[in-house]
Amino acid sequence: MTIQVNVKLDERLLKEVERLVKEGRVKTKKEAFERALQLLVKSYKADELTRRVDKIREGTEKFPSVTALAVESHEEES
Repeated sequence: MTIQVNVKLDERLLKEVERLVKEGRVKTKKEAFERALQLLVKSYKADELTRRVDKIREGTEKFPSVTALAVESHEEES
């Protein structure tokens, strides 16, 4: 389902988007705005994931990493 959204944009931003269309980097202004919003949402999701991982790891900084343990274990086997 597609929903129409009306927004007011800075004229300079709109001219940049129109330039991207003219250069063929995107097919339409709609595509440019959709891609920009997808990148924005993806960025916020990545930030949220980073915060969640940091919260889980909080207090474990003194423990060796899994990679360090694997290397140590491998060295002991040699």
